[in-house]
Amino acid sequence: MDLWGIIGGLGVGGLLGTIATQWAIGQREQAARRVAFKKQQLEEFYGPLLAAHKEIRARSELRVKLQNALDGQHSEAMLEAAASGGGAGRDDRINAATDTHVPAILTNIQDEGQTFRDVLMPRYRSMIDIFRDKMWLAEPETRDYFGQLVEFVDVWDKILDNKLPRSVAPAISHTEANLAPFYTHLQEVHDRLRREIS
Repeated sequence: MDLWGIIGGLGVGGLLGTIATQWAIGQREQAARRVAFKKQQLEEFYGPLLAAHKEIRARSELRVKLQNALDGQHSEAMLEAAASGGGAGRDDRINAATDTHVPAILTNIQDEGQTFRDVLMPRYRSMIDIFRDKMWLAEPETRDYFGQLVEFVDVWDKILDNKLPRSVAPAISHTEANLAPFYTHLQEVHDRLRREIS
């Protein structure tokens, strides 16, 4: 092999090495961009939406727990009053048991209504804001849930502003259960993105 053949071979080999190196760098940068985008999806979209849902759910579960406890205490007091003997004093004991517990039950119902209006509804509205402002971070299938969330919030806003009667909600099957597939989807995408990043 002559000198020019050796030099040409080294040149082609060097060129191929440079191309391979540039390709590997490009692949690494592309993978880093994908990871950075998934991280942004988690931090700015799926994480905040899931956190808002988890807060709403925790507060809703607490509401049910408190209401059940109050109702249970009221029922127990009424049963004790009824079982403590007959006669005219029985009705007075039942009334006293009711008088003791009903104010707490009514206060709790009013407090939960206030919590729904002042705490939970703003969380739902913030979910809409996140969705609207960060829609570009949403997976395509996630975008399909936006309309359901808007409908849920709009109907409750109208009911709370007395623009619709409360009876409309059950008439149109308007419950948070309608959002259950959305919440499940949020959790699944959130968890998948976390796995892909780690």
